[in-house]
Amino acid sequence: MNILLINPGRREYLVKYFLDLSTKYKSKIFIIDSNKFIPSFLVSKETRNFVSPKCRKKSNFQSFLRNFVKKNKIKIIFPLSEHELKILATEKSFYDKLNVKIIVSDSKVIDICQNKIKTFNFLKKFKINTPNIYKLSNIKHHLPVIMKRVDGYSSRDQRIIDNKKLIPSKLDKKFFFQKYYNFQEYGMDILNDLKGNFIHCTVRKKISIRAGDTDSAIIINPKKFIKLAHLISKNLRHNANLDVDFLYNGKKFYILDFNPRFGGGYPFTHEFGFNYIEKILSLISLKKQIYNLKHYKYKKNFFSKGISIYKHK
Repeated sequence: MNILLINPGRREYLVKYFLDLSTKYKSKIFIIDSNKFIPSFLVSKETRNFVSPKCRKKSNFQSFLRNFVKKNKIKIIFPLSEHELKILATEKSFYDKLNVKIIVSDSKVIDICQNKIKTFNFLKKFKINTPNIYKLSNIKHHLPVIMKRVDGYSSRDQRIIDNKKLIPSKLDKKFFFQKYYNFQEYGMDILNDLKGNFIHCTVRKKISIRAGDTDSAIIINPKKFIKLAHLISKNLRHNANLDVDFLYNGKKFYILDFNPRFGGGYPFTHEFGFNYIEKILSLISLKKQIYNLKHYKYKKNFFSKGISIYKHK
């Protein structure tokens, strides 16, 4: 079974997770990325690495990927960055005809997750708490607010406006303004099957964050958030993993973002013992499930990411 990982970049831990399963699932791991100097290419000599066109060159990327998948007899495709999700969502029917599974949600779901205004509207529709959004003319009455990009990721270009002197004089349509709460930030992975049905969730308390990516975290008992996870899963109907960012002060929570892939918080879920990647592979590779997620005691634990150095030739 040939598995393709798209744009892993510096997330070499994801490559390692797939390699750990390669013997059990008799799989070969292929990697494509637009940057030939990514760390993921140097994780192991067992991976087959190729440089691809950039996703922003949509037609070039689509053509390259179609040919690559056919030539290398790829059976499962895992997108690992936000950049290719929209393209792959529109290509699902094409790959279905080739009997190739793309682990990506439908276009409607991707659109909701990648447009923060649509995320807000989705949450409001299903009465899920999220910070209010204000017009530029109104934000002076609701300070502090945070200015965000509508299509932003990794906290790109975000800034807190906590006094009237910082309020922009003109509205840039690429941005919007949302109420800012100085609450503890949490992350949650919600795993669905490939038909959008709930399987499992994991919740982490974020200890440190760098450029929007979780650097260290504690996995906590998800009991308080199980209903929330089911509510999101049932109404969004995403496929595979959904990375959710939210705030919680011990009494009230506010959902911030959805990321419909294996996000920066997934390694904490995985290292704790919940192997969502194997769960997905078991659902695809055999008619019956061969991997069941175990229940763990949520004793005190702490996980942190490191930095690996690779020499490129």
